[in-house]
Amino acid sequence: MSGFCIICKDPLTASENVIVDRGMKTLIAASAERGDEFTDYLKSQKSVAVHVQCRKNYTRRTTIAAVKRQHEEDQASTSKTTEYIESKTKNIIIPRGSKKSPPRTTAHVSESDFCFKNHCLFCGNEANKEYEKKRAQKYRRKICMVSTLSFKESVLKIAQSRSDDNSKTITARIGFEHDLVAAEARYHRNCYIYFLKPPTGGKNGRPRDEAVILAMEEIFAYIENSDDCQFTLGELKRVCKNSNIDNRTVKLHLKLKYGDKVIITEKPGHLTFISFTDNHYTLLNQAWSEKKNKSKRREI
Repeated sequence: MSGFCIICKDPLTASENVIVDRGMKTLIAASAERGDEFTDYLKSQKSVAVHVQCRKNYTRRTTIAAVKRQHEEDQASTSKTTEYIESKTKNIIIPRGSKKSPPRTTAHVSESDFCFKNHCLFCGNEANKEYEKKRAQKYRRKICMVSTLSFKESVLKIAQSRSDDNSKTITARIGFEHDLVAAEARYHRNCYIYFLKPPTGGKNGRPRDEAVILAMEEIFAYIENSDDCQFTLGELKRVCKNSNIDNRTVKLHLKLKYGDKVIITEKPGHLTFISFTDNHYTLLNQAWSEKKNKSKRREI
């Protein structure tokens, strides 16, 4: 299968793609609600080939609602930032004959003005996707949303193991926020990577591999945005676009992040399955057990 998925722009493979024909209206409706650039193209096509998982995520009601909410928040944040800058610069007097421009204001805010919905929880600066789009491509920062309750605990453990001022600030910032997911907390990905690096002059040891961190972030996002509760190890590794991450590293990081909630099933010569112990996983086990019992009854 040749060509590319129009949703994620990645190559199509015969085992992972689906040709959408009857469901074109659903794709068009999802595109219109999202307000993206695909609507006109989809209207001009009788069918399109996309990845199965991309189609699920693209048409899922909760995902569309999250995208629309993000657009509204970004617009509101941009408007507030513009008003703030105008209020700071409108009364500045430039001496006659001076060639200097008014001093530039930054998006950094005091702790009293910090808001999880608008600012990076690591650096405290504004985290706004619309603002990033206006910057030159090489200077744009990716903005990530906190998606698990365990994220706060992991950050606090790292911060509390250090004595620098930045770690103390982050601890004070998130320490009293019980649920960062509900607070819609966000952060710059490069700030997160910088935070994970051991401080200069600290304990001896191999520095963290940024490529591995980025690859695992992609895997975590894929898992947490999926309706499924069971994956193969190969499926998760294919999510990583720019890293040849090995099996042992993926399994180790999954265990570190999800602990007892993840079950890794390995059989020599077979696929390695990654399962999660939530309600879906329980139902999946029940269905499997029932199917197995029925097969035994037929044999009897």
